[in-house]
Amino acid sequence: MENFIAVRKVQLTNRHLNPGRTTHTLVDSQGRRPFAPFKELVIAHTPGTVGYYLMHHSIDGTGTDTWHESLEDAMHQGEWEFEVKPSEWVEVNEPYSS
Repeated sequence: MENFIAVRKVQLTNRHLNPGRTTHTLVDSQGRRPFAPFKELVIAHTPGTVGYYLMHHSIDGTGTDTWHESLEDAMHQGEWEFEVKPSEWVEVNEPYSS
C-alpha cells in the first residue's frame, strides 16, 4: 500500500460488534470462509486523491477494506458496522502499513 497515509484508527474491544453487521468473506487457496474477528480499523487514503479506505485488520493477520467517498463516510461505516463511536477514533497522520 504505497503512499497510503493512515488518518484515523481504533482498536476493537468487547464493547464493539464482532462480527459486525457486514459479512466479509475471504477467498483463497483454502476456499471461501469468513474472516477471523477484526481487532482494529484504520482509515487511510492517498494524498491528492478522492476517497478513503476503511481497513479491517483481523486477529490472524488477514484483512480487507471498503472504499468511501469521504472520511466522514468511512467513520460512519465503522459506526454502523461495529458500533464505533465517533469519539473513539484516534487521529493519526502516519504512513499506513498493514
